[in-house]
Amino acid sequence: MQIQDFRIGWRLLLQERAYSAVSILGLAVGFAACFLLLGFVHYCLSYNSHVPDAARVYSVKQRINVFPRPDWGEYAYLPLQAAADASGMVEASSIAKQLDLPLWNGAQRHQAELRVVDPAFEAMFGLRALEGDVQAALTRPDGIALTATTARKIFGAASALNQYLRVRKETLQVLAVLADPPANATLRYDGLLGSASAAWPEPERGDHRSNFQRRGGVYLKLKPDTDAAQVARLLQSAVNADPRDAVIRNGPMGKKLNGRNVTDVAMAAMPDVYFDEDLASGRNSGDYGQRGSVFALAGIALLILLLAASNYVNLATVRTLRRQREIGMRKLLGASHARLVAQFLTESSVVALLATVLGLGLAWLCLPMFSGLVARQLDGLFSPASCILALLGGLLAGLCAGVYPAVLALRVRPAAALAGRGDHETAGGLWLRRVLTVLQFATAMALSGATLAIAWQADYAAKADRGFDPAGMLVLDLPQETGKPAADGFVQALARMPNVRGVAAMSEAAGRDGMKMVATLPGRTGEMVSMEYRTVSPEFFQVYGLKALHGRLFDPARDQANSQSRVINAAAALALGFATPEAAVGQFLTNGDRTVQIVGIAPEVRYQSLKQTAQPLAYRIAPAQVLAVRTSEDAATAHASIAPLFKQYFPDSVLELQSAASLFGLAYADDVRLARMLASSSLIAVVLAACGIYVLSAYSVQRSRKEIVLRKLHGAGRAAIARLVGREFAVLIAAGAVLGLPLAALAIRRYLAGYVEHAPMGAWPLLAALLLAALVALLATARHTLAALRISPALALRG
Repeated sequence: MQIQDFRIGWRLLLQERAYSAVSILGLAVGFAACFLLLGFVHYCLSYNSHVPDAARVYSVKQRINVFPRPDWGEYAYLPLQAAADASGMVEASSIAKQLDLPLWNGAQRHQAELRVVDPAFEAMFGLRALEGDVQAALTRPDGIALTATTARKIFGAASALNQYLRVRKETLQVLAVLADPPANATLRYDGLLGSASAAWPEPERGDHRSNFQRRGGVYLKLKPDTDAAQVARLLQSAVNADPRDAVIRNGPMGKKLNGRNVTDVAMAAMPDVYFDEDLASGRNSGDYGQRGSVFALAGIALLILLLAASNYVNLATVRTLRRQREIGMRKLLGASHARLVAQFLTESSVVALLATVLGLGLAWLCLPMFSGLVARQLDGLFSPASCILALLGGLLAGLCAGVYPAVLALRVRPAAALAGRGDHETAGGLWLRRVLTVLQFATAMALSGATLAIAWQADYAAKADRGFDPAGMLVLDLPQETGKPAADGFVQALARMPNVRGVAAMSEAAGRDGMKMVATLPGRTGEMVSMEYRTVSPEFFQVYGLKALHGRLFDPARDQANSQSRVINAAAALALGFATPEAAVGQFLTNGDRTVQIVGIAPEVRYQSLKQTAQPLAYRIAPAQVLAVRTSEDAATAHASIAPLFKQYFPDSVLELQSAASLFGLAYADDVRLARMLASSSLIAVVLAACGIYVLSAYSVQRSRKEIVLRKLHGAGRAAIARLVGREFAVLIAAGAVLGLPLAALAIRRYLAGYVEHAPMGAWPLLAALLLAALVALLATARHTLAALRISPALALRG
């Protein structure tokens, strides 16, 4: 390539501005989408890459099998740290226990994610101090380390170093300001306390290395060449040797384990934690990813770039066919094949580089929206290295896209071109462009069909029957650091407010699946049955407007705290061995020295998502920290009314009200984000498919103009000409449907497999995707179809 080639390419772009705009803009959109998606893929694959020797640092995970719904979590019994240290196979270890406590700066309350860690945490996780001494912050009982962002939120522009904060009743000094952990770190924190901190409650601080009731994050850095599986077996043995474990294993509940451990323990290396399949299928699945989904996004990114490049090939091909006389003249004047190839590759490179620069600009503008779409912070996406790689990738794509037009130029015969003949590409080339168009429409239909199905299912799940009427129902969490008198006084005062129709307490709100409480009741055959339970106030069922299926529900006039009465759901009655739910009503169950009576069967309230079947559930009356408020006011008005009362009883806390209906969408947030991401990809694919068939229709009409004229001269009407032009594109759409719709159906089937209840959709998403593709093709080819109908026989035959 020579400088002159770039000048010629630039002049050609300026001469045909419409063609240039379509070429550059189409490629720019493809580059922007590809850059964002591949950037997100790289972000996901780089989780925990900031950890030094990350492959040797392991997170201990745990699953308690006696729970009704056992799932893996990134936590473990804290004494496992001591067991690992005693093995001699561990180079360093640390706990990371989360404290749900606010930070106080004078009278100002700041919510922060605090973690208790050991001094070894600094070296294990590569903490970088911007100010102060990290070791002092993690070893002194009155020390604390804050991240830079948290320090700015609390102290503003002033230096946070040596400032004082209060946690509970303890005064702590900021002894270090840390660089923020990377956005793609699975372990997040706003502040760190040492394991000897005075702010950590004494019972836990004193026995966390020996008491197997204490749980939290446990991180181990193994010595080089240590077998991680051997360490995991050692930790499993330590758990199995705990006396509490033996009591459960040898008791009635242990018999149902069929030889399994009471508690399973395993480890995951830090580079693998984000994609750990066990953690991704647990209750905190939103914090983790699936490797297959991420690689699928990479495939979609490259496919979008391929579709955009194929559009450029189509446009460049049509343009090359129109330049045959110019190419023939250049050959007659002595231009070699190498010069022609260099010229066409230069033109495509100029277009690709301009499109890449524009695409980077579009990606930068769309980054905030894209970050919200994937719920990840992608601020570091536009690094110098990534931009340079994008430019090199754009240049490579341009060179590849310019090969076919260059081949067409080499095949031009000067005599035929100057005589106005030979302005058609080969049959093989035409079929290649048809295949690319089929691929574009297949992709558009596959993405569109999957998007519609996922969006429909997520919407259906969020609006599914909850088992109660959520209209006028608000939910708030009582501050955990307050005492019972303040909570009781607030509840009583809240119930007396004019627009409040009822107040009930519960351990967890319907729609949230966070609080896990387990009860064991003896079944009819003597075996112990494990099930989840909810603590509620006596008014719970009245406030929720629920009626008993059999027997009765709790009544404030008859049932009080510590009552022997229990209400269960139908699944619990069957799990206990009763022939029918009704048969359980009035029955007494004795567990040790405690006897309870089942007084009624409650209707099903949906606590879990549609991805889980209804679980056995029991209700008992006991104090609880979550309030359900039935009000006649809307959420904003109710917040304004309740806030002064809340401040009166909880002066150090902030009121947070949520509508009960909004809680049911939380379980499907990942599904909604997936649908939105696929919708964006579908839109891009549809636009690219429309551009591709638009160009192909232009060439098709140009190539068939003499045949069209001859048909007109033989009496063919407008409908016959329209059918002639549209037949080719109908076949391409049909081929795209044959290729794309089965892929969409497979993707939909795999997605719906994660739900136990499906939206009534049938095949309509696939049909809608087909109709959308047909409509797009019709609109994209309409202009050239009309042009074919208006072709003048005299002009066409003369040309």
